Amino acid sequence: MLLTLIYVLFIVVGLRFFEPQVVGLLLLSLAAPWTLYELIKNRFKSVWVPLAAAVVGSLVWYLDSVVVFKILPVLITSLFFVKFAEAVIFKRPFLAKMVQKTPKMIWSDEKLAFIDSSHLYWLLITTINLVLQVAVLFASMKIWALYTTVGWYLLFGGALALQIIYEKVRGVK
Repeated sequence: MLLTLIYVLFIVVGLRFFEPQVVGLLLLSLAAPWTLYELIKNRFKSVWVPLAAAVVGSLVWYLDSVVVFKILPVLITSLFFVKFAEAVIFKRPFLAKMVQKTPKMIWSDEKLAFIDSSHLYWLLITTINLVLQVAVLFASMKIWALYTTVGWYLLFGGALALQIIYEKVRGVK
């Protein structure tokens, strides 16, 4: 999440002072070593975000188009969309495994089952986010930056709050 804030700030500030090609080349020069580092250290486990940033940087540098910068958050959201769709369609839940890694928290079997049953809900929320991100691709840089830094946090925060309220109403312990 912090990475998204840094990315948007980098793009908005960079475009204020430099041409898109220069900012694209700078993004490429930062993302390429990060991609290599992730490949060496973690293999393909964590390489997708830096690789996408390197591709976006190289495309902006080559095409000299600001719109390409706006595509990276859409690509990242698309990865989450695919992950949730896979969980729903192929019945491969993953959220409970993720939350179990939270240090110093003990999760009941009932709560873990509730979390694993929420993949369809999060697929819907991710779909809404994806549609909004595609819509702001064609908006001004200010609107894109506002949604990418604040709007989607509000969307997911509100969705999480609704899930927690629903969990309390259902009496999940």
